[in-house]
Amino acid sequence: MADIYQQIWDADQSGSGVRPILDTESGDPSTGFVKVNSRLTATDRDLRVLTETVIPESKRRSYELCRVLFDNYALPERDEEQETAQEREEVHDLVHAMVDTPPMLVARDYVARATETSITRERWYNTLMEMWFRRFSMGGDPHLTGFEHVAVGEQEGAKAQGYHFWYKYYLDDGFARQVDGATNHFPGLSDDRIVYLGSKQSAEQSQFPESVTISYRWQAPDYDRDALRPLTKKIGGFFVGCSVEGLLALGTVRAHVGARAPKDAVINGARYHLKVFRDDSNRHVRTFYPVFSGAEGPTIPSTPPVTPTDIDIPVPPATPVVDGRIRIIAALVNPEGHDPGSESVTLINTGSAAAALDGWHLEDRNARRQPLSGMTVGAGETLRVVLDPSGVQLSNKGGSIRLLDANDHAVHLVTYSKGQVKTQGETILL
Repeated sequence: MADIYQQIWDADQSGSGVRPILDTESGDPSTGFVKVNSRLTATDRDLRVLTETVIPESKRRSYELCRVLFDNYALPERDEEQETAQEREEVHDLVHAMVDTPPMLVARDYVARATETSITRERWYNTLMEMWFRRFSMGGDPHLTGFEHVAVGEQEGAKAQGYHFWYKYYLDDGFARQVDGATNHFPGLSDDRIVYLGSKQSAEQSQFPESVTISYRWQAPDYDRDALRPLTKKIGGFFVGCSVEGLLALGTVRAHVGARAPKDAVINGARYHLKVFRDDSNRHVRTFYPVFSGAEGPTIPSTPPVTPTDIDIPVPPATPVVDGRIRIIAALVNPEGHDPGSESVTLINTGSAAAALDGWHLEDRNARRQPLSGMTVGAGETLRVVLDPSGVQLSNKGGSIRLLDANDHAVHLVTYSKGQVKTQGETILL
């Protein structure tokens, strides 16, 4: 059975993720790539860990929405955050862009199945906000967020804390003015704010460009004091190539208390122990990062023991989830009178061109299907599909609906609860 984390990784590669490769390999510009230096054991302080990155135009949106958040936070952990209305809007823009992406759909479906709870789009949106962007206090630090710690980085004395997003590191190591919105907040800001101190990974890990473990010094900008702070990260680890939504999808599944997801992951042949810490209330992520454990197989180093709660949640079927313009937006689950032949699902085409649905299907939680061949959804238009009672059946006790394309890939999936359909004749938004 496929690893849930591998499923999220694969889904992200179909969305905004770019393929991590060694700098001895050639990448495909059409799908994007990031090259990892194959000489990380060198002692050159000017060595660049990520030597080249290509993000195609079709994948750039979430990177740009994420980038504008990088200069929104106070650097020291002890400082209070002064959030403006514009900064709040920027957070919501990013979460709106992430919530329906392929890796987030896989994560949402897994959590829904694991907790046996319906998770609407609105509820998943709130989950992401609560876990990653809501402020919390901890250890005397007044205003912390999981996103700032993991994706941006913080200061504790002379140490860099968090900083587990490869794209932020890539920008700081040569393109750092983009971190500041291409403006100079104060004099002295340069494009190169990373001093490489050396590799902290085994020769075995160097064969897997999906992650790195390194030591470095970060010339971190303190925007509130117009100063640069030389902070040291003695050991820093992060995945390479995943988008911000891919990274947060991995972290959300791992950190979700109710889902009880495995602590270990196998991604592209490498095994990782996924470290996660939450705040005292267990509602917010404090940190999340991977620890390389070795290649998959009988010779891998031992990992922390697996407890029963790590393995008793089944991984959903590994139907590939890909990015798409057709989405499920509503369903009539509990029609008035006799249900069979009266239930319906409404689709919307968010793209700029009409889409023919030949070979496409709708699928319910029990894998019953209804073909959509012969149907077309105009650009920006909706399509109401009346369900054949011999195919998809929507239970009034709650369920899920998947939209599968002609390659049998899920382009959208939603769940609904018993409480949402208690009133007959009402169409529910999904």
